[in-house]
Amino acid sequence: MVHQVTVWLRPSEPVLLPFTYREELQGLVYRRLPEKLSRWLHDEGLPTQRGRFKPFVFSRLTGKLRPQPAFKALLATGPVAFHLASPLPEVAQGFAQGLLTQPRVRLHKARFTLEELTLSEVPLPQTPALLEARAPITVYRKENGQRRYYTPFEPEFAALVLENLRAKAQALNRETSGTLHLEPVGVTPRHKKIERFRRMIIEGWMGRYRLTAPPEILWVALTAGLGALGSQGFGYVEVVS
Repeated sequence: MVHQVTVWLRPSEPVLLPFTYREELQGLVYRRLPEKLSRWLHDEGLPTQRGRFKPFVFSRLTGKLRPQPAFKALLATGPVAFHLASPLPEVAQGFAQGLLTQPRVRLHKARFTLEELTLSEVPLPQTPALLEARAPITVYRKENGQRRYYTPFEPEFAALVLENLRAKAQALNRETSGTLHLEPVGVTPRHKKIERFRRMIIEGWMGRYRLTAPPEILWVALTAGLGALGSQGFGYVEVVS
């Protein structure tokens, strides 16, 4: 079954995308899904012990992009791409069908046209798996009403990522037993990213991570992301071949 979509979009002309384009990509996902599914994802999602999670995740944009710090934007001079994954095949398939039906896309003030779309299965990976973050991984706790973000150099980072991953697997009725271990591989302070989503300032981390877990839980990491805020464009990871 299909659990991953890769989307290529071509701008009508060189256009500026704000650094906060994640908000636009999230909105595109909801707009292109079937209405009933979109409403359920947006308003409900799947219950977990600590709340609910929206079972999809998407990557950063890649492609013909140049930073324009003076405008707090990226200049798209050619095709750009992103990946979306979901443990629910109806989400990936519904999003793909919506894009094929409505191939003209608006992100902020920029207009794009769907150039290419590929659908992929996500097979069960072998363990341990070397994963690369294609969107920053973020985890936090609330202290005195404020978010306290953790770094990969603190033990709480791995503990919270794995706790979150096990909760997602449980919500998806996947096997949750077995030992889980996460370690950064070559991650340095330069992998830190400060991102903005709506009014939130979010700290996340790119880089590579070795995840040891049962294959079913590894599969959840690939289709639902690592860490928090997957449906806001954080925690998308891929296996490094």
